[in-house]
Amino acid sequence: MARTLFVSENPLGRCENLTAVWNMHGGDKEFRLHHGSMRDAERDGFGAVVFDALPTRIEGKSRCKSVNLCHGIAGGKLYGADEGARAPWFDAEASAQTDYAVSPSEAMVPIVAKQLCMPKERVLPLGFPRTDAYFGPRPGKNDGRMYLYAPTYRNGDGHLPRLDWRRMDGLLEDGELLVVKRHYYDASPLLDVQCEHIVEAAPGTASRKYLTTCDALLTDYSSIVFDAYLLGVPAVLAIDDMAEYVARRGMYFPYPDFYCSRSIRAEGNEERLIDMLREAADNGMGDIESECVETVAGACDGRSAERVCDLIGSLT
Repeated sequence: MARTLFVSENPLGRCENLTAVWNMHGGDKEFRLHHGSMRDAERDGFGAVVFDALPTRIEGKSRCKSVNLCHGIAGGKLYGADEGARAPWFDAEASAQTDYAVSPSEAMVPIVAKQLCMPKERVLPLGFPRTDAYFGPRPGKNDGRMYLYAPTYRNGDGHLPRLDWRRMDGLLEDGELLVVKRHYYDASPLLDVQCEHIVEAAPGTASRKYLTTCDALLTDYSSIVFDAYLLGVPAVLAIDDMAEYVARRGMYFPYPDFYCSRSIRAEGNEERLIDMLREAADNGMGDIESECVETVAGACDGRSAERVCDLIGSLT
């Protein structure tokens, strides 16, 4: 097997899809930081490049093959390529040069192809390798109940619901804990008061440790909901600025009905929100949630990294 170059904007360990394949790949391999470092892959003697998210053109590409693992399970228009609103930093020519991209399900193949400006036949439903860990042994749950609040990254657009943390803290009972988990791009704390039953995760902390132990998830438009469903964790969606967000970003499926059976305008409705989290923890996932994850992540079965490694081997 020829040498394989792994490339990400994040260090190994932080780029979960790439790290899962790196750990499974038994051949000659090297990791380099920053997507621009794949530019010289062929010159440097690599037979394959495996990267996540954003493509860079490989100079003089002829024998060297490339595979885009993508970033996560995107429920919105990640690049908006299908609407002609592609972000200026997205290099469509580099994406067209990519040999294959990985999709989390068969149903998502045409969506990923549009996001990445690639032919559908070169988008393979192999599943996302980072989800393989969800199918192995999990840590036991703690006594009591833990709810996770993990909103999407806003990038300066829209607004999060202004939750009354003190009121929510008073509504939570002994044995209940709400963990607030900001997106890793967000530097500002979300929790601005000291609470007994609500804590904020340290910035940059991986979500997996909380997802695998929580009883219910509160989010808005984040793709973390699909990870939760793969783990059997039910969700509640905060839809406070739904009309504005969907008009700006768009969603590939009807929101929120396709995504979740529980949604609420959270701001000012803290008591009902806590009740809904309890209901979700009591009753678990329903048909809507099960059908959603099957559509969006149906190829995620614990063996995605293995299939990607088989693909790399077939290319080199």
